[in-house]
Amino acid sequence: MKISVIIPTLNEEEAIGKVLKEIPREDVYEVIVVDSSTDGTPKIAENLGAKVVSEPRKGYGRALLSGVEKARGDIVVYIDGDFTYDPKDIPQLVKPIVDGDCDVVMGNRLNKKMHLGAMDLVNRIGNTLLSLIFSFVYLRKVDDTQCGLRAMRKKVLEGISYKEYGMPYVTEQLIKLVKKGVRIGNLAVTYRPRIGTTKLCAWADGFKILKIILRELFEKQS
Repeated sequence: MKISVIIPTLNEEEAIGKVLKEIPREDVYEVIVVDSSTDGTPKIAENLGAKVVSEPRKGYGRALLSGVEKARGDIVVYIDGDFTYDPKDIPQLVKPIVDGDCDVVMGNRLNKKMHLGAMDLVNRIGNTLLSLIFSFVYLRKVDDTQCGLRAMRKKVLEGISYKEYGMPYVTEQLIKLVKKGVRIGNLAVTYRPRIGTTKLCAWADGFKILKIILRELFEKQS
């Protein structure tokens, strides 16, 4: 099965080269960098062999959606461009999908593989609570709903429409996949301190994500 790695970027020139150099190319069919930067990120990505897709519309979810639309692989992998995740985890992440055991595999940062200083206590508590609430509401065990490293069969994304195109996009997508009845697995992944400036607004995005978890509970699949 062909694997497409999708990397959304916004001014990640300090990190994107390190990320691309760690991707196990023998296991990956294509690397797509979806870029909304004003710095040298796209040039670095191009020089390292990535396919660069310009996305002028801002939004984490918008970038991922654009990447999926361009992807030619059977499996799509999301990974952030800030060096927090270790691309060497990708083969393990996609294995349950290749073996036919799962349709989606979620990375889990909330484990012993997290590096010291990679996530502060407030964010760790917030991510844990959101994952517990999600798992309780949708009766599906997902250890880390906000993890930026995840893999899925591209086919399961067909026919899904979205209302959110910012950071909460991945939560809305995960909920709609649960409603579709997909098989979800969890895998402990490495998590490192990020390089560069965070784009996350922890409290604001956290409340938006919680709102989506509750809102989607009462809406039909679309």
